[in-house]
Amino acid sequence: MSMYDPLGSEAAAPTWGSPTHSRSPSPEAPRRSAPLPPAPLITDKIPQIYGQPEPGLITPQNSAVNGERLERPDQYLRVRITALDRNKKDILIRLDAQTNLPNFSGQTYRNISRSYGEFQRFAETIIISCPQTIVPALPLAQTSAPSDEEDDRLVKHAIQKWITRICENPVILQDEELRSFIESDFGYQPNVRIKKKSTGGALSILRRNVPDDDKDLANARLDLTRLEMQFSETAKAMDKLSKAKKALAAAYSELGTKLISVATAEQHQGLATAERKFGRVWHAAGDIINSEAAAECVILGDSLGYQGMNARSAKETLIQRTQVLEEYQSAVKNTIAKRRAIERLRASSNIRPDKVDEAVEELDEATKQEDMLSKRVHGMGQNLHQALATHSRHAHEDVTLSLAEHARANILYERQVLRELETLRPDLRAITKKPIPAPVIAPPPTNGASVVPTPTVVPQTAPLASSSSVHQQRPYPASGSQTGPMSGQFTSQQPTPTQPIYSPLPGPSTSDPLSASPRPGASRVNVLARSVQIEKPRLDPREAASKLANFL
Repeated sequence: MSMYDPLGSEAAAPTWGSPTHSRSPSPEAPRRSAPLPPAPLITDKIPQIYGQPEPGLITPQNSAVNGERLERPDQYLRVRITALDRNKKDILIRLDAQTNLPNFSGQTYRNISRSYGEFQRFAETIIISCPQTIVPALPLAQTSAPSDEEDDRLVKHAIQKWITRICENPVILQDEELRSFIESDFGYQPNVRIKKKSTGGALSILRRNVPDDDKDLANARLDLTRLEMQFSETAKAMDKLSKAKKALAAAYSELGTKLISVATAEQHQGLATAERKFGRVWHAAGDIINSEAAAECVILGDSLGYQGMNARSAKETLIQRTQVLEEYQSAVKNTIAKRRAIERLRASSNIRPDKVDEAVEELDEATKQEDMLSKRVHGMGQNLHQALATHSRHAHEDVTLSLAEHARANILYERQVLRELETLRPDLRAITKKPIPAPVIAPPPTNGASVVPTPTVVPQTAPLASSSSVHQQRPYPASGSQTGPMSGQFTSQQPTPTQPIYSPLPGPSTSDPLSASPRPGASRVNVLARSVQIEKPRLDPREAASKLANFL
């Protein structure tokens, strides 16, 4: 039984059987086994854009406005997921599709129902049937989202991105499994062509170290193996970080509860208010950090985990190429062995015609097998180079988008925590604020003079006769005065009636200020008196000695 090889010769074309079902998406476009004839031009309809809510699909083929075609000239298949329903066993995914591929029996398909298990079987089948391209990994049916609504939204978005990239692949677009997946009426059943080998065989091939002339693909396989491990380890580390942040959020909430309980027994009113407010802020900070941990799992953890699965899918595709390469090398060895057998028959003295015919047939069969595998290896190499570039571009876009979204989410949550902490400033300042008594303001003078006290001048009415009279009259206080004779506060000459004596305190006399009764504003007067410095002439040594002798 011959098998169709998409990378083999062009003469062996597949023969599609006419479908037995007759699904008609609309009464005006019945399904036919042959391609549809060109429809008449319709100019009274407004062109629609794919992706709009109503009707949700592009305009029919050959529609035109002002004589220009609205249909894309190249072949395409557009699939849009409309709904996602969860039941107890599986997820039911509803989708619409539109295409202009010639192997499809229709153009528009609405309300197609496929389960998540059918999506898994479809992904596994196209990985086997299309070894010359890299099939993206199918996203998981569940995310780390805390709510069911958010989880359904993220799963729907991820599967929509996956099926869009599948339909953009030119190799998968021509595959029979894709047509069967879209057109099947009662569920999808894959047409198994190749038995999938176990992972142990793939690992044994890696240990054999099959020689490969294409160094780029050989290095890419090693790089994808390393990327798979790194993405998986990073996703696990992100999960540990998320758990640690959730524990930190629980500790913040517990701290806030204890601070509120401490505030009930606090006697200081300002401190109690600050502790109560501080406990509420830590409660809010715990909730914010808990939300941040959940967002990190959804945005970055799930994305890195999917990239690890995607790298493993690309690595398995390159391993399949290694298996085909090993089969090709075995075919080459088999062809060489058959040729040597014919050479031995030629050199033999007794040649049997039946053995010669058998050897020639075996050589032809081995040569055909070698040619087919050679074309397969060459075609897989060319297509895999383009598929690796597309895979790398998609991976970079996904990781960059996840990192940018993670950074924006972290900035948002940190600003919320900062905003909560900023509300504590007035309460913390109110704790250390001491009550300041109101200052005593002296009544303003009646004549409008300045309120700043000025030193008073005490006139001396009686002149001092001699130096001895200074000791007898004792104009200075005996003790407790800063201007006493023991402190060295002596004048160079005796005061005369025309020489006033400046007193540091205002008043009619020069008595001791400590014995005077306190007056309002006395503190400011003392400050002013200390600031007044009276310049006194320096004493002559002889005069000072004479005054000191008279004093003693």
